Amino acid sequence: MKKTTISTAVLAALALPLAVHAADSMPTPLSVTVGTDTQLTLSGLLAAGVKLSTVTDTTRPVQTLTRVDDNTSRFTIGGRSDFGGGLRGVFRIESRFTTDDRPGTALIPGSTVNVGAASGWADGDTWVGLAGDFGQIVVGKSTLYYADTLALPYFGINGAGESYRAWDGNGLATFNLLSQVGTAAGPVATMGITRAQNVIRYDSPALGKFNASFAYSPNSAGDEPHINSCTAAVGCTPGSNYATGQTVYGRLTYNDGPLTASASLLNQQVAGGFYNPLTNAGPANTNAYRLGVGYAMSNGWRFGAVYDNTSVANAVGGPTGGLSAQRGVISLPVSYAWDKHQVYFTYTSAGATSNIDSSGATQYNLGYDYALSKSTFLGVFYTRLKNDTNGTYSPFLAGTSLGGDAVGKGEGSQQLSVDINYWF
Repeated sequence: MKKTTISTAVLAALALPLAVHAADSMPTPLSVTVGTDTQLTLSGLLAAGVKLSTVTDTTRPVQTLTRVDDNTSRFTIGGRSDFGGGLRGVFRIESRFTTDDRPGTALIPGSTVNVGAASGWADGDTWVGLAGDFGQIVVGKSTLYYADTLALPYFGINGAGESYRAWDGNGLATFNLLSQVGTAAGPVATMGITRAQNVIRYDSPALGKFNASFAYSPNSAGDEPHINSCTAAVGCTPGSNYATGQTVYGRLTYNDGPLTASASLLNQQVAGGFYNPLTNAGPANTNAYRLGVGYAMSNGWRFGAVYDNTSVANAVGGPTGGLSAQRGVISLPVSYAWDKHQVYFTYTSAGATSNIDSSGATQYNLGYDYALSKSTFLGVFYTRLKNDTNGTYSPFLAGTSLGGDAVGKGEGSQQLSVDINYWF
């Protein structure tokens, strides 16, 4: 059986680095030859943790919960076919699943969407397209923006932000503060928690030490049924159509040995017009940018800094929320690696949301993980998220079958977990 690894072009096309392996650092994934010119590659991640979660600064009767949770497991089928002359077809089918239980009927926080809609066959980054010396262009579902700066340096995937080898999915500051806007109605996720849909995406080849990515979607929420039956009662503009909104995304990365840097831009206009957050869980109109820089020293130390500025509209409910909300977040990750060990500390702070006093939050992450092998990591993590008086930030996926207890306005949370990540 002939074996191969995922090509550099395929790796460059993936915005969510949790989903892929680097060619030289991981054991060679299983690759199957189909016909005379097609290779199928099977890979994935099994990630789970045992967690003790506590909601603080509250009078609720139940404040502590012990549970087993999934930490973004997935199974991926990749493929490429060589057409000659350097041109090849490429595809990816990424399916999400949970290791702890069935998704059930729990809702994604702040929405009317069943959490089951965030996992399942081909629900991850799934696309098909062409690649060559020009780079790669694909169409399908793709992670845009919200995971930018997340890194897997052990696998050769650079980024300025968090870089755990095993992780507590609820505790990732990249998702908790960098990718949320705290509003009077609760936290609004920058791009939701699933992949953007109907995406046309281009990833450049290496341009010296730079790489660039661009994406466009006429309807990243994939909300065709809602648009086709649009009425004022369900919260969008009657008579609007599929093409009334759009999502535009761009990212530029720079890698020069130990130095990495990136800049991302996002502009999203909701398809179908105005969404009422009380009756529909459609995404917000969004303008955002994210900047990051990281440096890895030869003695095992790694330092990073990430800044995110996001403004959302049309999903900001509550009597004091108005129709728009803007906030800035800074995250400062530090890690140290030796032998098979690595320790981490990340400080993240969200400023107050515009027009809402005392609505910021801070988060501290302290972690340790150990490499059982090149593909299996065991970690222990402590996360503390503290909301200001009117802050509404909540741990990623909290309140669903995938996460711990949800956090309300002014509350905080603590979580201690033992987690394992097994890549294959």
